Amino acid sequence: MGTYGLKRVLGLTELSFIAIGFTIGGGVFVFTGIVLKITGPALPVAYALAMIPVLLSMMPVAMLGSALPSTGGNYIYPSRMVSPGLAFTGIWTYALATFFGQLPLYAIGSARYASVFLPSLSMDKFAIGLITLFFLVNLLGVRFAAIVQGLMVVILISALLLYSFKGLMIMAPANFSGLFRQGMGNLALGVALLTFTYFGSNGIIELGGEIKNPGKVIPKAIFVALGVVTVVYLLVSTATVAPLPWTSINASEEAMITVSKHILGEGGFIFFIAGGAILALTTTLNALFIVGTKSLLVMVDDRILPSFLGKVNRRFGTPHVLLTLIWLLSIMGVLSGFSLKTFASYAALGGMIIFFPVLIASTVLPRRYPKEYLNSDFSLKGFWLWFCTSVGLLMVIFFSTIILLDMRSPVKIGLFLVFIASGGLFYMARKHYLLRNGIDLGDIKKRGMMERQGH
Repeated sequence: MGTYGLKRVLGLTELSFIAIGFTIGGGVFVFTGIVLKITGPALPVAYALAMIPVLLSMMPVAMLGSALPSTGGNYIYPSRMVSPGLAFTGIWTYALATFFGQLPLYAIGSARYASVFLPSLSMDKFAIGLITLFFLVNLLGVRFAAIVQGLMVVILISALLLYSFKGLMIMAPANFSGLFRQGMGNLALGVALLTFTYFGSNGIIELGGEIKNPGKVIPKAIFVALGVVTVVYLLVSTATVAPLPWTSINASEEAMITVSKHILGEGGFIFFIAGGAILALTTTLNALFIVGTKSLLVMVDDRILPSFLGKVNRRFGTPHVLLTLIWLLSIMGVLSGFSLKTFASYAALGGMIIFFPVLIASTVLPRRYPKEYLNSDFSLKGFWLWFCTSVGLLMVIFFSTIILLDMRSPVKIGLFLVFIASGGLFYMARKHYLLRNGIDLGDIKKRGMMERQGH
């Protein structure tokens, strides 16, 4: 049995499927067309280069997961090694951005792709139904959810490989002439944008309490996922450029839909849209439900959040109260009427916020837990620890700045700042309330992590 009543049922295969599904989301279908217009035929080069900073920044995360496998790692690492208040505010902001932004984003995105086959489809009703489906799947237990995830990932990869194979079979080498005709500046911008499509596998550090032999499995799953995703992205991007001159599809809204209509028959096109685009979104939707409660459970255990939120179903080992709250917030997001771009901006910023304190925690690990650091199955030493962490921190700052500048609306920027401020205010209010009852939240950092995780 893992921590918090959760069951250790996930091995390398299940965890890798979760990480792959979490990473290959709607980004590859949206950003491929956007970056093609920026980089031209150098699109595959941009995808290859974008993997490098993500790989480097994931190494400190993999090290933390290996040395101190934990449920809710995105919260517990910085709360024990950096600051409980900073860690809580990061998770609070991420939770609001994810449950009210990212989940509705993927659900509505799935509805839009489904409308290709069902023109009269109600977007909101379909999105609400999809969110409800995965809410129920995750109520039945993480093992069942992981099996569903594995099946969806297999179908998704099959659809993307079909697209890649057909595109490469009719490759016209002339379409790659003048590879860098758009200039190195545009290539750099394309790389920056595509880096976002590789995020996701870091979410598995939330599942440390449900993983068998997590010290070895977590870093392996992260690198397996990044390896598979990189190969798939390179095949897909090459197949997008190969069959048609990029200028001929430059004006299309979705380049991959245009290319798939050209290279696939009717049956293949239907399979690609349903098994590729829709499942790319739904696998990430399912993965968000799988990992979304873990840090919140740790915060309940730390008393920052009320105890009733942490109730776990005895039969299925799932936190049904938190899952229900996630479902409710997601439904509210769907019904809010916000644009997909707004959902995407908030979701991306939330992902950046949560990543920052975790990277800082990785630099504290060797001093705070020297024994676990030295005995871990995967660790970074000396220069590599500071180099990889610095790359990750700079990447977070760079992308956060780009996203905020791209929003261009004081109201939208201000609303995200409200997300952050409300987390800080709640933490201070809760800390003041508990202090009157003799409980100091500042002691969270002092108590250490290993005793809290039952090691």
